[in-house]
Amino acid sequence: MTITTPNPLKSDQLRRACDSGALKFNTTAELEPLREAIGQDLAMRAVRFGLEVDHPGYNIFAIGLPGSGRATIIRQLLEDRAREEPTPSDWCYVYNFDQPREPCAVALPASRGPDLRTDVEGLLEELQESLPRALQTEEVRKERDKIAERVNRIQRQLIEGFQKEVEDERYVALVQTPTGWVVAPALGNEPLDEKQFQTLSEDQREEILDRRREMEKKFADVQLKVRETERDARRLLIELQQMVAEAEVESCVKGVKGRWEGVPDAIAYLDRLAKAIVENAGQFADGGDESESSSEATPSEEDPLANYRVNVIVCHKPDSGTPVVQEESPTYHNLIGRIEHRVEFGTMIADFAQITAGAIHKANGGYLILEADHVLRQPIAWVALKNALRTQSIRLEEIIEYTSLIATTTLKPQPVPLKVRVILLGDPYTYQLLHAYDEDFRELFKVKADFSPYMERDVEAERGYGEFIAARGEEESLPPFDAAAVARVAEFGSRLAGHQDRLSTQFGAIGDLVRESGFFAKAEGRMVVTVDDVRQAIREREVRVNRPERELLNLIEEDTLTVDPTGEKVGQLYGLAVLSAGDHAFARPIKVEASTFMGTSGVVDIEREVRLGGPIHNKGVLVLSGYLGDLFAQDHPLIMSATLSFDQLYEEVEGDSASAAELYTLISSIAEIPLRQGIAITGALNQKGDIQPIGGVSTKIEGFFRACTRRGLTGKQGVIIPARNMPNLVLNDEVIDAVREGQFHIWPIRLFEEGWEILAGTPAGERDAEGGFPSDSIYGRAAARLSRWARGWRDFGKPVREGRRAEPEEAAASEGAAEAPDDDEEEEGQAERGVEA
Repeated sequence: MTITTPNPLKSDQLRRACDSGALKFNTTAELEPLREAIGQDLAMRAVRFGLEVDHPGYNIFAIGLPGSGRATIIRQLLEDRAREEPTPSDWCYVYNFDQPREPCAVALPASRGPDLRTDVEGLLEELQESLPRALQTEEVRKERDKIAERVNRIQRQLIEGFQKEVEDERYVALVQTPTGWVVAPALGNEPLDEKQFQTLSEDQREEILDRRREMEKKFADVQLKVRETERDARRLLIELQQMVAEAEVESCVKGVKGRWEGVPDAIAYLDRLAKAIVENAGQFADGGDESESSSEATPSEEDPLANYRVNVIVCHKPDSGTPVVQEESPTYHNLIGRIEHRVEFGTMIADFAQITAGAIHKANGGYLILEADHVLRQPIAWVALKNALRTQSIRLEEIIEYTSLIATTTLKPQPVPLKVRVILLGDPYTYQLLHAYDEDFRELFKVKADFSPYMERDVEAERGYGEFIAARGEEESLPPFDAAAVARVAEFGSRLAGHQDRLSTQFGAIGDLVRESGFFAKAEGRMVVTVDDVRQAIREREVRVNRPERELLNLIEEDTLTVDPTGEKVGQLYGLAVLSAGDHAFARPIKVEASTFMGTSGVVDIEREVRLGGPIHNKGVLVLSGYLGDLFAQDHPLIMSATLSFDQLYEEVEGDSASAAELYTLISSIAEIPLRQGIAITGALNQKGDIQPIGGVSTKIEGFFRACTRRGLTGKQGVIIPARNMPNLVLNDEVIDAVREGQFHIWPIRLFEEGWEILAGTPAGERDAEGGFPSDSIYGRAAARLSRWARGWRDFGKPVREGRRAEPEEAAASEGAAEAPDDDEEEEGQAERGVEA
């Protein structure tokens, strides 16, 4: 295999330029603002599928990164659909006169919830005026008087009959007291007081008491009959009151029911309401006695008619379409609803009028959008949401029962039938966790809509960026962008995507750039945003967030962090590491150092030994041993000890992008070949020497370029990158200009061997027919030294003719001398000399 050294990349290969002329517009004012998603055809097809399938469980989980615009896109799609769909029912809660702790849910046609509440309010006001009049008419008073007169007559007859019986008694008398009639001791029909009673003989007292007890039993029967007549009178009065009220209520309710023809829930409620009012007509009468009410209703003291009113919890505007609700704070109460409480005599009391709707009530019949991580932070809300979707009903359960030490009076409102399509927005990791560990999730969210973080870059997609900018300008009153400015925004989108042939769909970040570019254009008094405004916005944003990088570069310039990109050194080379400061990623050069010597320890990674190396980094180091063994240990063991370390790195190391740099330093140390310090390298490696792609290639190149700029550009500096990363190059203007001027270079390599002439000016060397390497090549020199170490290790400690043992240095120093005898020959020689083996 012939190894060729690649040429450095040209400046036009470092970033794909956007041709503003191909966009075919002068400014975005000529474009139609973007109204639909671009670059997300598959994801939107999945969303539409989930919306079209009319079956439970086909709720949607929309996967994407924050700022991708998927929430805006989905909401816009839902609102467009919602306008064409029928408006769902209004919902009310009313008092349950049969089960007071279970308020009734009433469904009404859209927008008519307030109408029922108003009708009932008007009915109550009307009855508060008409019922008292009806109950106080002359006819009613006469009937009440007749009932009272009849009761009084019967009671008098009972009392008088008993009095006549008592008159024939010698020892008892019937006496009327403030508390009523009592049987008292007497003598000759004259009641006795306690003093008089005690003056009697014991026999007389006993006889009087016995007689009194007998008469008290008889009088108890008389009193029972009196109470029965009173109960009959109350019953007759209530019947009279209800008969009068029924006619009046029927007359009033009839007019209200006429406005609710065809609404069975409303008609049923009005009928039950009329019955309850009739049963409790006394509450409407002026000065009415509540004891005459037969209902179990317990109205509040502030509003005695509260139980007859209507609590509208969901009301839709007429012809507004299906609701689209996005709940930003999905706590249990915000999502499922709440039952509020009031304190009465130290106890928290709830009633149906204090029931409030949650987001799921408001979205019933339509669509509910939720952020997955927000819901999952509220475990009770997540469980309640799943229960609602599984049972297709909304059950309000008061969680205060489980969390409060105070005794409470709770309600169990009737469930509301649920038909809603839920769209959860989350990241891939959340989806994977839920899909793996939550069985309900797999049954309830069967549609996965995966929103890609990028889209393919072509002229149509770049023009789509222009339409997006036009939409932002329309919504936020921003000046239009000229074609060159749109082209620069598209290049920025390619940088976000990390690929020359892709554009980012992170429209949150793109929108920020558009907004900030508009600001700088306005500040300069321009009516159109130009490419200079976009460049300034990019620069200003970087300055706002790159303070950590500036401080690191200051440390390099001050030589506190040692970065010297000049000269040549053996066993030393700069690798590149990406650091993140939250909203800004940047790279720093890290010197990789290798020391090699005779031994059998193999490659020892100091970072791993002190537990600063992550598993991927450790894997990359272990790969080096495989490559070295395959290259240099085909005919003798690999006798080598080596240590690798990262200079001035004090945090954990992860990733294998430094494995190529580590291997170059190892072989440089073995072959004693110096490496150019002005060239850094990044790239992973496999055991066959193929250079593998890595992440953050543009950031790494820019990081090394800035470090070299601080220390002084020489025109010989640059970075070696994997050739497979060439499509990922989206470099900034500074690096591109420096490459164009020959001040900085970028070399792409596919094989490890291709980098030697760049780093050392010497070819790696190719095997000859016998499997060896040219002696003047890097691999030839490395193989020779490893061979010396192998022989030296083999001969270490073996005796020589003078009777002393040979040291490894002496054994290895005789290169070109006669080969050392093999083991059998050595044993024979020892036997001949009488030397103990």
